[in-house]
Amino acid sequence: MMKRLREGTMRKALSTVLLLSLLLVVSSRISAATPLPQEQRYEITSPRPNQQVRGSVEIIGTARLPEFQFYKVEYASAAQPDAWTPIGDLHWEERTDARLETWHTSALPDGTYYLRLAVVKQDGNFVETDPVTVRIANAQPAPTPTPAETPTPTPTIVLPTPTTAIVEQPTVIRAGPTATRESEVEAPPTAAPDASATISIPNVGAFLRQFVFGAFVATAIFLFVGVVFLLKRFV
Repeated sequence: MMKRLREGTMRKALSTVLLLSLLLVVSSRISAATPLPQEQRYEITSPRPNQQVRGSVEIIGTARLPEFQFYKVEYASAAQPDAWTPIGDLHWEERTDARLETWHTSALPDGTYYLRLAVVKQDGNFVETDPVTVRIANAQPAPTPTPAETPTPTPTIVLPTPTTAIVEQPTVIRAGPTATRESEVEAPPTAAPDASATISIPNVGAFLRQFVFGAFVATAIFLFVGVVFLLKRFV
């Protein structure tokens, strides 16, 4: 009777350990599959503050927000800083480091203007960037770029290659040396192989896998032994 009770207790303990291991694996998979929160970023990166612009100006930036609905780009003159005028239409897709809008400044008088980006959420709330100050200068000629200086090439001095004269030496016939027995000729010593020449590099990936597997097995055994001792206290 006691033997059957112990066998039942061992089976329950083993089932508990297996269930805990399964729950651990499932929870790790769920945490790995949980998506990261959406990035909140809205800014105008071009044109830069106090930049002089003319003609068609591409406004570059990012409009990304949780619960995004649409964004718009607006401008106002320094004479009427509170009178904001939209540039183009509303945009219903998020943009990241891309062209937000094209601003055609040919019909506007030269002067100082402000640019801003407004991003609207699904609930109607919105965020705005700080105004970016730019100067329209269509009447002024565009600045001529300064040509880059071309470095003066350094002359290369090539020295002639000297020719080596080959002088034939007269052939001298000498008496041959006395023959030596093969047994009397000492063979040159054979160099011992260097033990340090071969270095084995451990496989880091295999070591990490064995370490993780050993930690998992040790945890399972620890849980199993703990459950067995706990059940023995109540038997």
